[in-house]
Amino acid sequence: MRTHVLEAGEVDRPTLVLVHGAGQGGRMWRRQLGALSDGFHVVAPDLPGFGGSPGPFSLTAAIESVTEIARQLRPVHLCGHSLGAIVAARVAAENPDLIARLILSGGPEIAPGTTSQRRLRIERHRPGWLVRAISDLSDHNGWIDMLDALQASDLSHVLPQIAAPTLVLCGKRDHASLPDARRTAAAVPGAHLTVVPHTGHLLPVTASHAFNAIARGFLSPECRQT
Repeated sequence: MRTHVLEAGEVDRPTLVLVHGAGQGGRMWRRQLGALSDGFHVVAPDLPGFGGSPGPFSLTAAIESVTEIARQLRPVHLCGHSLGAIVAARVAAENPDLIARLILSGGPEIAPGTTSQRRLRIERHRPGWLVRAISDLSDHNGWIDMLDALQASDLSHVLPQIAAPTLVLCGKRDHASLPDARRTAAAVPGAHLTVVPHTGHLLPVTASHAFNAIARGFLSPECRQT
C-alpha cells in the first residue's frame, strides 16, 4: 500500500503521527507540522482516497495504512481528528505495542445516533463539485464510501481496549461532538478530557496555538513520567 505522507522534524526525535478528518488530507495539519517539528518527527499521512494516496477509501484500508506507518516507526504518539480519531482509536486498541500516547480530537463519534444518521443522509446529496471543494477526496464515490464507513462505525467495544495513555480533546462550541468526547473519555481506561473554550469542531485548525500547546504538554517527557 502506497501512502502519501507529509513529514517535518528530525527522524531521531519521537514520532507523532497525525491522522486527518473528512475534509482536508494530511495538509490539515500544516500548523502542527511547523510548530511541533522542533520536538517531534511529525508524520501526517493522506488516508486512502485522500490527496496523494490512492483509493478507494475504506475504514479497513485507513486503519491498515496508519498501522503500517506506526509499525515502521514504532513506538509512535498517535493523534486523530474526527474521522481520524476513529481510525486512531482502532489502531491503538488493536496494536498496543505500537502506540506510546494517544490523542483523540473532535469526538470521535462512538456510534452514530439519530441526529448523525440524518446528517449523513444530507451529506450523501452533496454534488461532486462541492465534495471536491470541501474535501481532499478525489470523487463523489469516495465521499459516499467514507459516509458508509462513518455510518457503520461503532467504537463502543473498542474504546475499553485502549491501553495507551489517552487525551480526548474537543472544542466547547463543538456541540455535536462534545457528548461523544465525554463518553469517549469515560470509556477509555484512565483517559483525560480537555474541553477547549471558544472553539468548535476544527480545533487543530482554528485554535492551533491552543491545540499545539495542549498536545505538546501531554506528550512531553515530564508528562510521560507521571
